[in-house]
Amino acid sequence: MLRLVTHAVRLSGRRLPCFIVRRSLHLLEQPRYEVFQPLEQSAPCLSLNGRSIEPLYEPAHFYHELKERILNAKDRVFIAALYVGQSEKELIDTIHQALSKSRQLQVHIVIDALRGTRVTKGGSSLSLLAPLVQSFPGQVRVSMYHTPDLTGLLKKAIPPRFNESIGLMHLKVYGFDDTVMLSGANLSTDYFTNRQDRYMLFHDARVSDYYEELLDVVGSFSYQVTTRAQLVMGHGTVDPVKQSRQFKKQARERVLAFLQHQKDVQMQRRRAQNDDHDTALFPVVQMGPFGIRQDEKMTLGLLDIADQQGRSSKQPLPWNIHLTSGYFNFTDQYKQVILNTEARFRFLTASPEANGFYKSRGVSRFLPPAYTYIEKQFYDQAARAGKHDSITIEEYNRQGWTYHAKGLWVYLNGQSVPALTMVGSPNFGHRSSHRDLEAQAVIVTSNDTLQRALHKEVELLHQHCALVTRDTFEQQERYVPHGVRVAARAVKTML
Repeated sequence: MLRLVTHAVRLSGRRLPCFIVRRSLHLLEQPRYEVFQPLEQSAPCLSLNGRSIEPLYEPAHFYHELKERILNAKDRVFIAALYVGQSEKELIDTIHQALSKSRQLQVHIVIDALRGTRVTKGGSSLSLLAPLVQSFPGQVRVSMYHTPDLTGLLKKAIPPRFNESIGLMHLKVYGFDDTVMLSGANLSTDYFTNRQDRYMLFHDARVSDYYEELLDVVGSFSYQVTTRAQLVMGHGTVDPVKQSRQFKKQARERVLAFLQHQKDVQMQRRRAQNDDHDTALFPVVQMGPFGIRQDEKMTLGLLDIADQQGRSSKQPLPWNIHLTSGYFNFTDQYKQVILNTEARFRFLTASPEANGFYKSRGVSRFLPPAYTYIEKQFYDQAARAGKHDSITIEEYNRQGWTYHAKGLWVYLNGQSVPALTMVGSPNFGHRSSHRDLEAQAVIVTSNDTLQRALHKEVELLHQHCALVTRDTFEQQERYVPHGVRVAARAVKTML
C-alpha cells in the first residue's frame, strides 16, 4: 500500500512540490497489532474503518434495525437463520411490503430444512415463507439446508425436534444492500424481546458482498422452495438424504472454491489499498460435515498467540479474554488449550433459569441440569490445574430473560478496552465444531470509538451475572440426577 505525500521545497527562490512515496501501514503491520499477523493464514483479511462497525445491545434494537433496513432496501436482502418463528407475521409483512415497493429488490432467505419444516401450533417456517415465493416468484428465493448426516434408518427412526441434534444450518446473517448484521439471534419473538444475544452491524459493501456470496453458496446445495411450497434440489446437486457421501463432496468443493476466491480477492484489494484503515476483519466459517474447520483453526490460532504473549518476558501482564456462550459445552480440544493458555479467562454463560430450555416440556427440561453438569466438570478441571486465579465462570440471570449470546473479546496487556472480538453463530461447542454450519467474524481494531463500544457490550452483559463458586454447585436446585449425568456424557456431542 503506497501513498503519495506532497512536500514543498524551495529551489532558486521558488517553492515546488516534491512527491515522496510513503508506505501506508496495514493495521497488522503496526507494532501493537503485528502479533495478529498469523491469523491471515486462516482467513481472508478485509481492511475497514472502525467507524463502519456498530454493535447493538438489546433485542428490541435488533428487531427495529431488522425491519427498518428490510423496508428501506433497494437492491438486495439476504438472510440466514435457523428458522423463522411461526408467529412472525409482522416480519413477513415487512418483507412483502419491501418487495412491493421495489421490483428490482431481490430477497434470498436461507434456513434449516429440519427446523424450518417442524410444525408448531399449526404453522412452520416453510408455511410462512412459501407465500412470498408464490407472490414474488422472480424476486424471492428460499433455500432450506438439510444435513447429509441424517439419512436412511436414522432419519426414519428419529422424530422431529430430536432429529435436529444430528446437524443444522446455524448461520445468522442479516444483509440489506450494503449493510450486513452478524448475530447469534434467530427470527422469533423471544429474540426480539427478552432473549439476550449479540448483534454487529457492518456498513461496508465488501462485507455485504462476502456474506451474500456465502449464502448463495450454501443455497446452491440446499433445497429450494417452489411456488407450490415443495422442496426440490437445484440442478446439478445430488440429494443430501439419498446420496450423502457425494453431496458432502459437492458441498465441500463449492465452499472451498468460495473461500479461495475470497482470499484472492482480498489479497488483490490489499495490494491496491491506498487509505489508512484502523480495523482488520477476518470472516470465517465452520462446516464440520464437509471437513471445513476455518473457524476452529482461527480460534486455536488466536489462543496460541495469547499463550505466546503470556509467556513472553517482554509482556508484563497476560491478556484478558472474555468468552461467552449460552450453552457451556466446549470441545475437549478447546478446554485443553484454554487450561494450558497463559492468559486470564472470564467465562459468561446462562444460568439454568436463563437457559432457553428451562422448565420446557418433555426431555428437553433436562438440558439445563445437563449443562450444569458439564460446567461443573470444567470448573473442577480448572481447580485441579490450579487455574482458579486465572479462570473464572459467571452466569447470566436476568428476571424474565434468557441468554443466547456468544463470542469473545480480547484485552491486550493491561488494556481497559478490547482490541479484538469474535461475533457470529458458533457456541465453541461440539455441535458448532462438528455437526452444524456456522459463520462468524474476527474483528481486530485500534479504533478508539469501536473499542469503547465493544467494552460497553461486555459491561452490559456482566450487569446481570453472578460469579460461580463451589457453593453454586452445592445448592439444592443445582442437583443433577444420575440419569442426566449419564445421558449428558452419552449425547455431549449433540448439545
